[in-house]
Amino acid sequence: MKFKKLLLLSIFLLSVISLSGCKFPELFYKTPSLKEVQQEEVKTKVIMPDLNGLTYSQAVDITDSIPLIVTKQYNDKVKKNKIFWQSVKSGEEISIGTPVDIVISKGVQMIEIPNVSDMDYLAAQTVLKSLGFKVKIKYQHKWGIESGDIISMSPQESIKIPYGSTVKMTVDAVSPKERVSEEKTQ
Repeated sequence: MKFKKLLLLSIFLLSVISLSGCKFPELFYKTPSLKEVQQEEVKTKVIMPDLNGLTYSQAVDITDSIPLIVTKQYNDKVKKNKIFWQSVKSGEEISIGTPVDIVISKGVQMIEIPNVSDMDYLAAQTVLKSLGFKVKIKYQHKWGIESGDIISMSPQESIKIPYGSTVKMTVDAVSPKERVSEEKTQ
């Protein structure tokens, strides 16, 4: 008997709900308002933070919803293991999950000075410049050495120095300026 009363009560309630215009699924699911939808969309976007100067682990801590794609490059102006470039500018709004490229400094690139002592100074200068060194030449005449030969070099071969550093060569020759003035007097 109790079961019949419970069944009749349930049917009655469903009939009343149905007659009131309410659909059965809406009892369990509320359609969100436009404001709620807009607020939800905001949660799918993030503002890109400035990662410059941070380490990788610091960047991961503040960008937990942004995958980071890492490249490492030598940089003589940024300390080793610090970020110095990001593909998305800080302050830009991006969707959660959008990958962002970052470049982390490998520090200053150290280059070994090659043995160029057997070369003519012009060939040696070309080799050193191709490796990224600046070359400063001092002309000096030394008896017993052929013109154009390298008398000394600083720093010496096999030493590693930062990319872009200056290598000083002392060359047996009359400087181009003196040579021009000698030619004018002859």
